Amino acid sequence: MEVDSKKNDGSSILHTYGLLPSYQLQFIVKGNGRIYGELLLARTRRKVSGIINRRVEDVWWEGGKIADVLNGDSRLKKLLLDILTYEGDIFVDPTDNVVRIYSRFKGENELIIRKESIEVFNIIAGHVKKMMSELE
Repeated sequence: MEVDSKKNDGSSILHTYGLLPSYQLQFIVKGNGRIYGELLLARTRRKVSGIINRRVEDVWWEGGKIADVLNGDSRLKKLLLDILTYEGDIFVDPTDNVVRIYSRFKGENELIIRKESIEVFNIIAGHVKKMMSELE
């Protein structure tokens, strides 16, 4: 919050800067101190059909070594086909000592957390943890 110091009529003007009404589903996988770089970098790509009633026909992962593992999981692909219409693309992004798994920002009018979305993020986090232990 900021108070404008200009006082034209004896009153101060109050400017408020608040949070934006945008939300994002994120999972954080703690690392073990090692930086994995592009090995754990991935994102979904999708083929959609329809103009008004958009439907995801196919989904695949692009990126590092983790993308190959995620592409091999048929259960994950089936769940992704169901949720990507409303969740948007999903990203796996390694940073210093954590790996972020996240989707697009949503406005507060779109905020619905679905059980299937949480399940997809859990599956992805499991694959990330497994690959992190294998790369030690």
